[in-house]
Amino acid sequence: MKQKKRHVKIVFISTLTLATLQLHASNIESAHYILEKSTVVADFGKIDPTDSAAVAELLGQGSMLHSSEIAKSFLNVPGFSMGRKGGGGSEAFFRSQGASRLPIYLDGGILNGGCGGRMDTPLTYIFPESYDQVSIIKGPQDVRYGGLMAGGILFERRIQRASAPTLAGDASVLYGSFSRLDMTANVAARGQYGGLQILASDYSQEDYRAANKKHVHSQYDRQSLSIIGTLTPTQTTAIELAFDISQGEAAYADRSMDGKAFDRQSWNLHVQQEISKNMPMVELLLWRNAIDHVMDNYSLRPASMMFMASNPKRTNHGARAEVVAQPTTALRFYTGISYNNDKHVSRSASANNANAATDMLNANVYVPNYLLEDIGIYAQAEFISDSSYGLFGGVRYDNSRALQYATGTKAIEGLGSAFARYEHYLQYTTLFVGAGLAQRAPDFWERNKVNGMALSKEQNTQLDIGLHSQYGKWNLQASAFASFVKNYILLHYTTQTTALNTDATLYGGEFEISYQLFEPLRLSAGLAYTYGQSNTLHSPLPQIAPLSSKVGLNFAHHAWIAQVDIFANAAQHRFKTDYGNIIGQDIGKTAGFYTLNAYTGYAHKYFTALVGVENATNQLYAYHLSKNSIAIDGLQNPTSTRVYEPGAQFWFKLQARF
Repeated sequence: MKQKKRHVKIVFISTLTLATLQLHASNIESAHYILEKSTVVADFGKIDPTDSAAVAELLGQGSMLHSSEIAKSFLNVPGFSMGRKGGGGSEAFFRSQGASRLPIYLDGGILNGGCGGRMDTPLTYIFPESYDQVSIIKGPQDVRYGGLMAGGILFERRIQRASAPTLAGDASVLYGSFSRLDMTANVAARGQYGGLQILASDYSQEDYRAANKKHVHSQYDRQSLSIIGTLTPTQTTAIELAFDISQGEAAYADRSMDGKAFDRQSWNLHVQQEISKNMPMVELLLWRNAIDHVMDNYSLRPASMMFMASNPKRTNHGARAEVVAQPTTALRFYTGISYNNDKHVSRSASANNANAATDMLNANVYVPNYLLEDIGIYAQAEFISDSSYGLFGGVRYDNSRALQYATGTKAIEGLGSAFARYEHYLQYTTLFVGAGLAQRAPDFWERNKVNGMALSKEQNTQLDIGLHSQYGKWNLQASAFASFVKNYILLHYTTQTTALNTDATLYGGEFEISYQLFEPLRLSAGLAYTYGQSNTLHSPLPQIAPLSSKVGLNFAHHAWIAQVDIFANAAQHRFKTDYGNIIGQDIGKTAGFYTLNAYTGYAHKYFTALVGVENATNQLYAYHLSKNSIAIDGLQNPTSTRVYEPGAQFWFKLQARF
């Protein structure tokens, strides 16, 4: 009798530590990657150092959920690329699509930065150690969170329960080149009827040096505090209230201003109630995310003749309610409604000295810029047969409204999304094919450009196919997509940046394979490519990353683990000069490169230690999607047409648990 493959666990290696990655191969999350904390870490406590699997899992908690370099950590997942701007605010792309085409959700809520030039990306404000898992949706294969173009990234918390009173925690410190210092602390007290968890972090680094020994204006300093309270009065009721606060500053190599303040305050309420066996979950999420961002040209760099400062603020608040129904063991329905209100205001000032500019900024009143509202309703279903196949699908409708305060101009869009997917289960392999349609309204940054309020909505029609096979020592995953986007939004960077619609075609895919050479040693490899073409301009679609690959060798035996990774990017010769998106523009071709990373670690009952090197060959390189660098008097000369990545850097990490 053939056996269905329903849940397969794989491990991806990052530049710092391991990340546990799960692919659900035969349920509604078959189009998801889920990176989650080790169960050992979630439960704290000691481990058995002779248990190789537990050690590998424990040492592997760090890349995604314990690293300040979130965008770079995503590079361990094939299909992801990044754009560097300085010491903070790096952009993450999946299949070369980012920003609103790859929305980021925090416990179901939306978080966006305030800067019109995307100095403060959403990742600037996220401290991943305060979340339990990161889910990556690939393509328009889900409608529960919105109309997804290239996919979506979900930072999620799980409401924790305890059968008996517990008090546990952990703390870690990482020190590395360029005076990098990452410190985190996590304490949780839990019992049968609820608990309290407090997490704190402090990340800092001085300007790094590229491989050519030149300084890159990139220093940063970030702090966060999360307080999470839970109530579990019964086995069927759970309530969580979370408060997140953070602050920071960061220098930028690609622009004439730095980030003097990145302040965030967020409230999240999460309620879960089980009604019956046939209605296993009723869920309510409420959120409020407030961003207060200050940028200037004098706090972190020598000012020019004029001292300038700007202070945008952005507030997102909203709600999502969902009902899960399961009439049979094979059939499950999700129905829900969501609302989000997004308001952007700003103020600015300029003077002939720093004190005067700061005082003027604080005295000025905020001017409303845009109000964006969205209300959506959706239904999604999954059916897994008793034989060898599964069917999945969903539909969604959103009403999107935009108001430009300066002109009183309004824009209203009706947005439809839908998908259908078929999965076929063999003894060792899952095959799938899916078709999806997603529509997206222009976002704040696109609306804010010339012609922005006249833009048409985007519509992506996409086909996805793939397989996941695990047999013996082999593990293979492959996925491919073909996408046609009507009214794809481009920006033309001239004296006044203009937004326009075009039609675009994209296709590509990702390939991963691993082989257990023998018990302690595993070899893995990955490959990803995206091709983009503007059908209207008859030219390459701008801001498309080149072919990327990764080869890794992992050793895990008893309390020890070691990892070597080689990352490589091909040259990119396809570009459209002065065209791009809200993140950046094409400025020419990019040379290919490769980098070598390595680390080793040891686990004891109550502590773990890791030591490693990144870019061990001291390669001088920059990513194709990174921004151009500028001259900064006394701090940085133009290093290249793009911001170079750090040269060789060493680090040591120690973590203790109780």
